[in-house]
Amino acid sequence: MNDAAPTEKVRVGLCGLGSIGKHVGKLLLDHRQGFEIVGAATKEAGAIGRPLKDVVGAKREAGPLVVEHLDDVLAQNPTVVVYSTGSFLRETADDIVAVATAGAHLVSPCEELAFPYNRFPEHARRIDEAARANGVTILGTGVNPGFIFDALLATATGVCWDVSAIRGRRVVDVVGFGENIHLRLGIGYTREEFERGHRDGTIAGHVGFPESIEMVCERLGLDLDGPVEEVFEPLVAETAAPTRYGAIEAGRTEGFIQRAIGTVKGETRVQLELVLHLRPQSAGVEPADTIEIDGLHPVRLTLKPGMDAILATSAQLVNSIQVVLNSSPGLKSVKDLPPTAAWLNGLARDALR
Repeated sequence: MNDAAPTEKVRVGLCGLGSIGKHVGKLLLDHRQGFEIVGAATKEAGAIGRPLKDVVGAKREAGPLVVEHLDDVLAQNPTVVVYSTGSFLRETADDIVAVATAGAHLVSPCEELAFPYNRFPEHARRIDEAARANGVTILGTGVNPGFIFDALLATATGVCWDVSAIRGRRVVDVVGFGENIHLRLGIGYTREEFERGHRDGTIAGHVGFPESIEMVCERLGLDLDGPVEEVFEPLVAETAAPTRYGAIEAGRTEGFIQRAIGTVKGETRVQLELVLHLRPQSAGVEPADTIEIDGLHPVRLTLKPGMDAILATSAQLVNSIQVVLNSSPGLKSVKDLPPTAAWLNGLARDALR
């Protein structure tokens, strides 16, 4: 494990410089003290060999040259790695284990890492064993999963006498996302292509609803009847829909609705809904995040406008570093750790102990 003296900066490595990774780099360079980015890796050919500050659009003259391989970042002996490359453990688990084996902590927006114990027990076991053996902490977090529909939702139940049902709804304007993300989510397809893609797994939609529902139910002491059920409804454009890379033709998906349901004793106890749309206002919905908790003392919570997916996730990752450095070793979820906060004045001394 990498231990730093209280007078030293936390050495941070970055792996993945997509939208989230770039915002993490910019946030650390321009808006946080107490950190030093010692390495940054990406597969984006145009970024390799360039100064990190230029790649992420930071103002401060700091940061390394961008490299291609994670091993080159680990060679710089980072205290913690922010790993922002993929959503699926089948693609990321080996790298996560490698980071832990190198003695570095890790925070990641990999959605399946947020709560892998039930759906991916073998990956969870490998990662936890590597983390414990090397005295480091591994955390999957972000805005969703990681905040809105698990950490925040579970905290909101703290004022409840009972909980008869939970509903969450998130509406996101995705016009600013890139083409690759749109295609992975399910935007830009005919209805037939969309439905076929969900059947064969080539269109993922949002990843992370099962993790959020499982986390909340475990926090509340509820046993789910079985796996979380997910359904998708394509939203097909009637006119051309604008994007950053050109228009989506009429007759192709400009968004979709995704619902996830967790049942307990035969009744729907948790239902989460996500609406992703290129122009949500024209579809009659406003970007917002809402939580409804039914019971003797009901809770109604609305965040409007809703959390920006990229800004909120990058902030959650950076602000989780202090919590991770103070945690006991192992694979953790946000359920296990204190809530994050935007530490604005350097890094708390106890985060460096």
